[in-house]
Amino acid sequence: MRGTVVRKIPGGKLLRVSVECDGDVIRRVAINGDFFAHPEEAVESLEKALAGARLPDVRRIVERELAAVKLYGVDGNSIVKAVWEAAG
Repeated sequence: MRGTVVRKIPGGKLLRVSVECDGDVIRRVAINGDFFAHPEEAVESLEKALAGARLPDVRRIVERELAAVKLYGVDGNSIVKAVWEAAG
């Protein structure tokens, strides 16, 4: 299954999440938009961490991967919701 969500975050920026799933297992995820993350490679690291994960584990993985990351224009909860919606 493949899906893409494009969403304007209230008070923030554009968020685009594309997900490829096999059942409830994420095979590939792409997270992009006009938001910023510091360090910059944090979004790529999150995408890698989510690949192979089960959908019920998305929130835990996002929270762990973004714990020391500064996000500007988006938040972790918005990313979680977009992943679930794109997978869904």
